[in-house]
Amino acid sequence: MGDTEITLETYDKHHVKVPKTIATRSAIINMMIEDTGDTNEVVPLADKSCTLNIIQRVVEYLKKHAEFEAQGADDEVMNNYDKEFQEQSDEIIFQTILAANFLDIKNLLELMCKKVADEIKKCKTPDDIRARFNIRQDYTPEEVEEVKRAHPWIYDKHAK
Repeated sequence: MGDTEITLETYDKHHVKVPKTIATRSAIINMMIEDTGDTNEVVPLADKSCTLNIIQRVVEYLKKHAEFEAQGADDEVMNNYDKEFQEQSDEIIFQTILAANFLDIKNLLELMCKKVADEIKKCKTPDDIRARFNIRQDYTPEEVEEVKRAHPWIYDKHAK
């Protein structure tokens, strides 16, 4: 007999059928199912990060990690999959972070946050970070100079 399926309703009103054993890897979905006690009820995902595209990626990740656990996959296999999973546009990465946070999927949240942290580590200065992530400078030139005087080490291009 197959696994019971849960229907998730994405923020953009699509329905996604997911095996219960996969869906309940999300602490929030698990809690919602336990609260209602009804696996036939549609589980609404009210966070705007939980669009069809992002939920499909989240489910893909959860299914793959369930497979890894069932097969007793070694760390190298899982790490290779995770590294490939991280290679997405910034928009997809940030939306996945928001969805993983909302759904309380700690390992996915940590994985995607690590990707962002790794990208930040490649930057040498705050200006590099702003350029890398397309962040608008909201300080006036005078405020920037004040910060540079107060914290010169931040702008030291030779610092490691």
